[in-house]
Amino acid sequence: MGSAPNFDYHTATTTAEELNSNWMKKPRSRREAMQSLLSIGGMAAGGLMASSCAGPTDSQSAAPRVPIDFDDPVQSLRAFVKLMGDLDPTVETPSWFGGQVFGDTRRDRPLKALMGIEGFGVLRVERQSDTSYRVFNRELAFYTDLKTGEYLDTWVNPYTKEECEVKPIHNMVVNASMIVSEKFGTAIEMDFDGNLMEVPMPLGWQTFGHKLFSNFEVHTAFPNELKPELWPRESSGPVIRIAEIFQRVANLAELENPDVSTADYSGCWTRVGPWLPWMRQGQADGNLFFRTFMTKLNSADELSPRFKAHIEKHLPEYFVAPPAETWGSRNDSSFSVYVRENEPLPPLE
Repeated sequence: MGSAPNFDYHTATTTAEELNSNWMKKPRSRREAMQSLLSIGGMAAGGLMASSCAGPTDSQSAAPRVPIDFDDPVQSLRAFVKLMGDLDPTVETPSWFGGQVFGDTRRDRPLKALMGIEGFGVLRVERQSDTSYRVFNRELAFYTDLKTGEYLDTWVNPYTKEECEVKPIHNMVVNASMIVSEKFGTAIEMDFDGNLMEVPMPLGWQTFGHKLFSNFEVHTAFPNELKPELWPRESSGPVIRIAEIFQRVANLAELENPDVSTADYSGCWTRVGPWLPWMRQGQADGNLFFRTFMTKLNSADELSPRFKAHIEKHLPEYFVAPPAETWGSRNDSSFSVYVRENEPLPPLE
């Protein structure tokens, strides 16, 4: 047997409290091997990961490289920006994600597949004079039927048997500031449904030969805008607790190449959160589990024609990142958007 590939693990030392919160989203750019895969029908897990894990090409091997000290918060944060977006502030970075949503109601029962999900996002990053970065992000997602793959307008809740109007994710502004703080090292400042929070953002990096693995998580809780007394059918309770995990696989040589401002990736996005308000679950026990693949794109033209046409028909303004003047405005979420666009349903008798 040959010797095992070189394996290094890089992450700043963090306490349990610091690991209890963090965040982030969305992507850009792609290698030639990915371009033949991005029709939705061909987005099998094996194909997705095989592309990003392939060995470096001859051109990548010959490209200049500047090693990154992942234990240095400034270098680590810059590498993360290059991976999830683009260091060029004039470039907008699109991305795709897709998978399934499961319901978890009882500890003595398995998770129940409820629907599929397919989403798109676009972001732009501006570096500030203090080495922080402003992230301007916009995101959408449509829910799909598990059997047919068709985009859902209505959905029969398997727990209540009630037919519900499906509300797609359409968050016009999801901006954030990524910083190096004396208290946390890498951190993120972000508005969560009207609650401005500075949250630790420990960036977990692992290298395995030519491969680079990135892990970024947010675990947080904040007051629910849907007050149970005002939204008895839609509110999951007084507090929203959310966990999001973003795992990316990239080519280390590409990230270390000083001649390019962005690095390609493929990976997974996992989310655990409360029932969505349009599901009309109220404060029933349980939560939702999102399991998806995600990947950077060169442009929205890499989306499947079916998905792109659906966006063009329903949310055409989501093909661009939020403009600079949105900085400092309140962010959107599935919960705040629901409050803005809907009236409370009367309680069940």
